[in-house]
Amino acid sequence: MRTLAWALIWVACACVAAWTLIAIPLSALLSHGRRGWRIAVAYDQLGNTAAGGHEDETFSSRCWGQRSKPRYMRMVRIIDWVFWTLEGERDHCKNAWHAENASARRRTEISEAG
Repeated sequence: MRTLAWALIWVACACVAAWTLIAIPLSALLSHGRRGWRIAVAYDQLGNTAAGGHEDETFSSRCWGQRSKPRYMRMVRIIDWVFWTLEGERDHCKNAWHAENASARRRTEISEAG
């Protein structure tokens, strides 16, 4: 029974993945990419989680946080170059790390206040 449940979860994830691969370009064409960008970030977080990172952190942020390790520093350089080339953004990984830490602090403050 447990195997069946995991199989159903896998099928559901595969269906969602297929839909999102269609939704990203549609979003870019129809809504200036805002939804597509959020979907891309979700994929980024999913990939980071699959690689052993925190489920609410992007791979860019993880790379900056782990930059003292040579393989992550190489990834920082590659990711930063891609975002510089595509978006003109400098220090993407560092910016992602700071943004995610600020967001985590806000979530903590909200949950402690409630």
